[in-house]
Amino acid sequence: MSAPMHTLIRHRMSIAGQARDSASGEVIEIRNKFDGNLIGTVPAGTVQDAQDALDAAPDGFQAWSETPTFRRAAILKEAAAQIRSRRDELSAMLSAENGKTFTHAQLEIDTTARIFDGFAEESKRLFGQTIPLDIQDGMQSDLMVTIREPLGIMVGIVPFNFPAELYAHKVGAALAAGNAMIVKSPEDDPLVTIMLTEILHRAGVPGAALQLVTGYGDVVGDHLSKSPDIAAVTFTGSTAVGAIIAANAGRNIVRVFLELSGNDAFIVCEDADLDAAADHAIAGRTYANGQVCVATKRIMVVRSRYEEFLALLSSRVGALRVGDPSCETTDVGPLITMEAACTVERQILDAVEQGARLLVGGTRRGAFIDPALLEIDTNVGIATDTEIFGPVFAVLAVDDLDAAIDIANSSQFGLNAAVFTNDLHRAIDAGRRIKAGIVSVNGGNTYRPDVAAFGGYKKSGLGREGIAYTLDEFTQVKSIVLRGVLGSE
Repeated sequence: MSAPMHTLIRHRMSIAGQARDSASGEVIEIRNKFDGNLIGTVPAGTVQDAQDALDAAPDGFQAWSETPTFRRAAILKEAAAQIRSRRDELSAMLSAENGKTFTHAQLEIDTTARIFDGFAEESKRLFGQTIPLDIQDGMQSDLMVTIREPLGIMVGIVPFNFPAELYAHKVGAALAAGNAMIVKSPEDDPLVTIMLTEILHRAGVPGAALQLVTGYGDVVGDHLSKSPDIAAVTFTGSTAVGAIIAANAGRNIVRVFLELSGNDAFIVCEDADLDAAADHAIAGRTYANGQVCVATKRIMVVRSRYEEFLALLSSRVGALRVGDPSCETTDVGPLITMEAACTVERQILDAVEQGARLLVGGTRRGAFIDPALLEIDTNVGIATDTEIFGPVFAVLAVDDLDAAIDIANSSQFGLNAAVFTNDLHRAIDAGRRIKAGIVSVNGGNTYRPDVAAFGGYKKSGLGREGIAYTLDEFTQVKSIVLRGVLGSE
């Protein structure tokens, strides 16, 4: 299905329930990532704009936190219904401004609606405890009741690669728990986040409870994350930027939730189904044009099956179709910017200089990268800590599963991992030994159930994100103790 044409629109921020231009009057042009045509403009937000949102947020938090849970849940479910009713419109905009295929954009919009529904339902089960304190000597007559309360004003910094889905994970959770949220949208593809914010306002979220500031991270994101008036920052992006945000927030003892870089291991054992492994490797490296933190990045294959697997993967990588993301036959679209494609091109050349062999693809044409297949060893940076954010497959031979796990764990990152084997005991053992948030057996790395405790080990982040976990992290426990209510001993 071809994406419909978009009319050029001057989009605005949402501050205190009002559509606003930047205090400076400056704008950021948003272009179609395939053909470069101008789609629209958004304000280049200033420090003053960010501060205006911070100043308005307390009133929004009070109004929203005092809204009964059933009403908040109903509003989020109404927003989910509106997202579904506008699926093709939202998907077309996402595909155009991001560059991912229209099919992948549709999947993301479907996930976005499902996440809002999920948090709405989960918020109805955000229960406390009743704890008789006779478990401790001297407190036999006391009864403790716990409740979960929202943190307060939160900042959500949304990345470019999944602007709709990760907006839902951050905004849906924050609102479901009763928090106010200020969103800093990605500067390269903010339009779908603006559309989602408008949908939530129409569904009934107060304007000051959900605000959106467009602009650059080193201006808007920096000011918001440094504010002493917020309770938490939730950020998805690179480890380098995550460290800056954590330092900003730490000065004010503000909580941070960080989902950061990854260099995921994909391990193929001697008893693996090679066809299935190759299919999952392709899907895991081409989804969103390879710009995924949990993409298939380090493919390790035992030597006894290495040549066979390499031949399979080479033929499939070479057959991938690069082009217009609105075309149904396209497998890989453009990267988010020309600069991003140049970075990937340079990383490929660096890997070759370090001893890698380029077997397939790797040519850059504008913002496009022809899917590349590199044969590497452990002396190449991408075998451990160099993350490539693009359609680049890196394959290395290993002696056995133990060696593969050692290489997997040698990285400073640990988001997802994958192991292909028909031996259940070996699979469970590998799952326990690999230092990663999710280990997928006989399936690829690019795997994130809505309810999973998604997040990483080591420098891949802090905290977990998912319907069954985030509400706990976005709330705090209060204990109310009824002293002497149970009578004397």
